[in-house]
Amino acid sequence: MEGETINNRERLPSDLQQIMTVARYDVLKHLRSRRLLGLLALEAVLIGLTFGLPLLLGADTPDDPTEYMSGFVGWANLLVVIGATMFAGDAIVSEFQARTGYLLFPNPVKRSAIFIGKYLSTLGIIVLMLAVYYGVAAALTFGMTGGASGLWAYSMLLAFAYGAGAAALGFLISSALKGSTGALVLTFFTLLMIMPMIAQMLPLGDIKPWFILTFCGQAISTVLTEPYPVDTLESIPLGNGQYFEYWIYYPEIGVSLAVIAVYVVVCLGLGLYLFRRREMVS
Repeated sequence: MEGETINNRERLPSDLQQIMTVARYDVLKHLRSRRLLGLLALEAVLIGLTFGLPLLLGADTPDDPTEYMSGFVGWANLLVVIGATMFAGDAIVSEFQARTGYLLFPNPVKRSAIFIGKYLSTLGIIVLMLAVYYGVAAALTFGMTGGASGLWAYSMLLAFAYGAGAAALGFLISSALKGSTGALVLTFFTLLMIMPMIAQMLPLGDIKPWFILTFCGQAISTVLTEPYPVDTLESIPLGNGQYFEYWIYYPEIGVSLAVIAVYVVVCLGLGLYLFRRREMVS
């Protein structure tokens, strides 16, 4: 009997295998969901507006591929926010609210494997969504300008990184709240309004918001600017020789990537801690 027990333990999948199994089935769930179809439909609408509206209005098409591509890239931050909200905002809390945890948790799978697997599947969907968007935008840019710029690839990679940070924040919120609706709403407004509002107010006190996740995400668009902009002190004349001075800050790419990495590690660490301590209640 003891030998059979040891053999059964040896046949149990490793932590990595458990993570990949959870991620695989979660990706399949996302691929079949209406949320992904809705997000792809939104991408189609944004691409259609960015591409078709200038043509309908008779606007001149920029000759510079980078300038033309920037019109599409301007929507990337919004897509990341919506993607993180839809696929990360209720990824954990739904298991408790919908009682699906009663089927999932009794299985011989560690909660850490479930958590990490779900995060990887969410990140994979966000990366897929952004890759499709950037790919179509790059193809349209080449078709309209006859050229291409390698800067769009850097922008896409920064969007991937920002998506990782936004998804990690969504998982933390999902692990902390008790309802799916509240988690979705808080994730959306944190990324779309709360953090950007803080990032806009801090420069009034001459504080660069380099530590705000959404400020780091601005590098997605800023990287397309040549030469890369630097922080600038602006002034507005008030009369009588007086001026109101304020700083315009730009995210530094290296610092932004480091800050996003910290968000990923801290948010996932806290989220996993809360998830492991949480119990199913009737």
